[in-house]
Parts: sequence; structure tokens; C-alpha cells
Amino acid sequence: MVESFISSGFDTETCEYIYLDNLKSNQWEAYNGLNFGISNASGKHHILCHQDVRLDFDKIDVLRSRINEISKKDPNWGVLGNAGGSLNPNQTYLRITDPTTSNAKVGRLPAKVMSLDENFLLLKASKRLAFSTDLLGFHFYGTDICQQAMFRGMNSYVIDFHLRHLSSGNRNDDFWKLKKDFIESYRKKLADRFIRTTVSRLYLSESKFKSQLFNKPFAMKFLRKTGLYKFFQ
Repeated sequence: MVESFISSGFDTETCEYIYLDNLKSNQWEAYNGLNFGISNASGKHHILCHQDVRLDFDKIDVLRSRINEISKKDPNWGVLGNAGGSLNPNQTYLRITDPTTSNAKVGRLPAKVMSLDENFLLLKASKRLAFSTDLLGFHFYGTDICQQAMFRGMNSYVIDFHLRHLSSGNRNDDFWKLKKDFIESYRKKLADRFIRTTVSRLYLSESKFKSQLFNKPFAMKFLRKTGLYKFFQ
């Protein structure tokens, strides 16, 4: 992987390589390991990728061009990748070659997405993004970082950067367990809730109707007086 990157223009004079060593013991998993890498990296952009990625097609000049393109389109981007999915459950975007597909280009790129595949992620360092600390494992962290970007007002995109991934993924028993953990984690993070600040009360919800209703003074007073606010915690 390193040889592939260096030969594609990512030389050691302009790039640094940080790796997570699990050879002797499994001391790192994706969430805490990549947070460690991000916090110790000094570059303008952080590339987080699997060790079985090869830059057999597009090189550093293409990636620079794609970054410039998306920066003009949306200066508030936070994460880029080569595969991901949108809010539409039937829509995915791809630019990849792997054991199951060759030279795949699916969807109009660049495309705004809610999730990115973990084989290749590119973060804008100045945005100070990080992965959730209440999750563990090697799955769904691409989705997690996109959600963390969204929470902070940033967007994520699949870009037209073609590379080879030597694996097509592994949905083993661990995958399904971590899917449940991810859903539970975000169930709590996205749940409707009342919040009391030192000077005000507010109700947060993805529902525009509930947000407008429960933030009205009479509704807030009624729920507080009756104790019904406890059902929203």
C-alpha cells in the first residue's frame, strides 16, 4: 500500500505515514485507533485507508483536482470517499475496482452522501473531526464520521477517485453485532429531548411539527407542570 501511494505521488517529503500496529496484539480497533492517528497527524488532509488499497489508477494530481473541485462547490465539506450512500435507501455511489466489480462508476459524482465506505476516507484536518468514543470495532466508522460531520454542520461526498480495493468486504458475525451497537448508539444521540440551559428551555427534534409545538411557552409550561417531559428523556 505504501509503495503504491509513494509511486502515485504521495512521497515522504510531502506526506507522512502513520500506521496502527496490531501484529503482536490486537491493541487497536478502528474508532480509537483512527482517533489516535488523526490526533497525531500534521497534514492539511488526512487519508484513512485499508492496507489492501492500491492506487493503480488515479494518482495524487487527480485527488488534488477533486479536492479543489469539491472545495469550490462546497467549502464546508468535511469528509470525502470513493463509495457511499445517500438518504435514499436505494441509492449508492461508487468509484472503485474490487474483486466483485471492475472500473465501477455508479451515480453522478461528486455526490453528497450520509455514509462512506471505510476503504478510503479523506478528512479535512482543519475541521477537527473525530470518531465516536462510545463505539468499538472495525465496521460502520465511515458512517459514524459522516454523521459526526453532519452534527457539526459539514457535508460528506463521494468523489471520482478511482482506486483498487483488494477486498469486497466481510459481513461476518461481528458485523451484525456492531450494526446493532451502532443503531443503539445513534438512537440515543438522535432521540427527541428537552434541554434546560441556565437561561432557557428548549426542545430538540427532527420533526418540524414537534419542534414548533413543544417550544411554544404554553406547551413547555404544561409539560413541565405535569411532569410529562420525563417521557422525552
